[in-house]
Amino acid sequence: MLCASTLVATGTPGLAFMLDKPLLVTPLTPKNVPVPTVVPTETTFEALAPIDTPAPVAPVERPVSLSDAVATQTLSDEVSEDLRCLATAVYYEAKGEPLAGQLGVAHVILNRSKSGRFPRTVCGVVTQPGQFSFVRGGQMASPGVANRAYRTALAVAQLALDRQWESPVASAMYFHATRVSPNWGRQRVATIGRHVFYR
Repeated sequence: MLCASTLVATGTPGLAFMLDKPLLVTPLTPKNVPVPTVVPTETTFEALAPIDTPAPVAPVERPVSLSDAVATQTLSDEVSEDLRCLATAVYYEAKGEPLAGQLGVAHVILNRSKSGRFPRTVCGVVTQPGQFSFVRGGQMASPGVANRAYRTALAVAQLALDRQWESPVASAMYFHATRVSPNWGRQRVATIGRHVFYR
């Protein structure tokens, strides 16, 4: 019986010489470096770190009516000058009016302060000579926070200052009571309660 190396050797010169040599295998790791041994460990779901998922955010519910929006206003003990002036004007000009009419008065004052044709501050608009009859010599009496109608005026003024409720009179800059007819020749925007608003 012939061995494989003899058969190959007779057919291919030099191949028998190659087959007789031991096969050399080069190690993948350098010498004298210990190869770490991996010992499988059992992993349980409790051992895994919990995944931080954000808590669901509850939708912010907007008040569905102007009266709800007024009722949910929280006012601090410290009232800013702008809020005080605006609320005082709303109180004296529209305290018996529907909330939309009170908000309309507040927006007229805010529109004036941004127009460039009137003083630039809310208090400047309110105390401008000849504009509001409740102002005497540039001064206005405060009704006081104990007055319920004034607290409502404060809430309405806060809504207007924060632009939390859409203006019922858009770009109106003037208003008058329905009992008078000043013949201003201005564009009428709306009539709310006993007030007519104009651009």
